[in-house]
Amino acid sequence: MEEMKTESIAPPVSATETKTEGTCGCGGNCQCGSACESDQCGAGSNQNSTWTLAGAILLGSLMISASLLTSFSKMNKGGTVPTPTPTVGAEESQPTGPKTATVSLDDDAVLGNKSKAKVAIVEFSDYECPFCKQFHQTTLKELTKEFVDGGKAVYSFRDYPLPFHEPMASQAANLAQCVREAKGDQAFFAFNDAYFGATQTNGKGLPAGKQDEILKTLGANTNSVTQCATSEKFKDEIAKDMNDGSAIGVGGTPSFVIGKLDSKGNVVGELVVGAMPLAQFKATVEKYLAQ
Repeated sequence: MEEMKTESIAPPVSATETKTEGTCGCGGNCQCGSACESDQCGAGSNQNSTWTLAGAILLGSLMISASLLTSFSKMNKGGTVPTPTPTVGAEESQPTGPKTATVSLDDDAVLGNKSKAKVAIVEFSDYECPFCKQFHQTTLKELTKEFVDGGKAVYSFRDYPLPFHEPMASQAANLAQCVREAKGDQAFFAFNDAYFGATQTNGKGLPAGKQDEILKTLGANTNSVTQCATSEKFKDEIAKDMNDGSAIGVGGTPSFVIGKLDSKGNVVGELVVGAMPLAQFKATVEKYLAQ
């Protein structure tokens, strides 16, 4: 599969998907991430996890049996069974807090009122990621209604196309930027809604004819926008988004930085990984609104 080509900015280390069993699929947290070599998120994870669990149970049983046999042998010979010594500090470790992160809104599209909002939600996303599609069709709509529409927060979209979703992921990212150039930020977000609503995900792109339908609905010139996207006019901008994301620990999509927004467009907060439940997003936004 071809890697994304750039001229002036090299893309970060390729991101693939983490295969662990969970209700959300790859990564266990609804994210296409950095250790799965398949372009099917979570493909084969349940089978692999089942064999791993069975092996662990068998190994544990053998170890327990061996320990019991040794203890009984020592007791029959008049010996003593040693008392386990507690590990010093074993119960003193504290859970780590959220990973702090600082990122700029850069020159990317922003939904909401930057001059009024106290908090920003910055998403690093892939147009072909199924979990990004899930977030855009559900959680983002609720967050927009509760925080963005009322001026409490802004939302910004930054590109992070994954190698195993190419070439469609970068093609869609270029197309979205060309729509924005032609029609503005509102058209950009309308394009995102339409694309995530129609994409077949995992690098399969839009159904035949759907791209032209979306562009016509937005009132964009189909030929000029398509030519703009084909020329990869915004490939350096996309690569910059990827490098900025990787610099703060983004390794898969969707990933978010949620935090305080300053007057210069910097967002100081924490990294949220995956299409997490709405309640977790709301709690994080409200935490920074209260500061």
